[in-house]
Amino acid sequence: MGKTKYIIYLSDEEIARLHEIIETAPEKTVIRAKILLDSDFNNPEYSSAQKMASEYGVSPATVQKVRSEYAELGLEGAVFPKGKFSYERQAIMTDEKRKQIIAMVKGKPPYGQRRWTVMGICDECVKRGIFTYVAKSAIQKLLKEEQIDLKKPNSK
Repeated sequence: MGKTKYIIYLSDEEIARLHEIIETAPEKTVIRAKILLDSDFNNPEYSSAQKMASEYGVSPATVQKVRSEYAELGLEGAVFPKGKFSYERQAIMTDEKRKQIIAMVKGKPPYGQRRWTVMGICDECVKRGIFTYVAKSAIQKLLKEEQIDLKKPNSK
């Protein structure tokens, strides 16, 4: 077993932010957030890189990379690598926003379209001001949870 190079102590605000990310972000981002939570030395369930790698289906090098990015770039730099997703772009899916999207999808599709598409829903969410940005994966997750099939507009 190797020696831990980066010792991480997360603040209460960082822990709260990571839990928020876990609730709203795409899967790869969620894994990075969980790695940071498990890497916190204050966490009674602190895990080794090897154990986390097998638990989350990543390599030990990925675990070490997330830890080093946290040490060098901070929380946002470690969880959202290379600026792919900035904090401002994260869509926070509240119950109210879920209801708006479901009502929109159950209504008529955009002019000239026979049915809704995932990208059409994303675009319409931005047009209607529900989000400033929303990822396809967030809409796909919502549709799956609500058992809405876009190919069969009258489902559920």
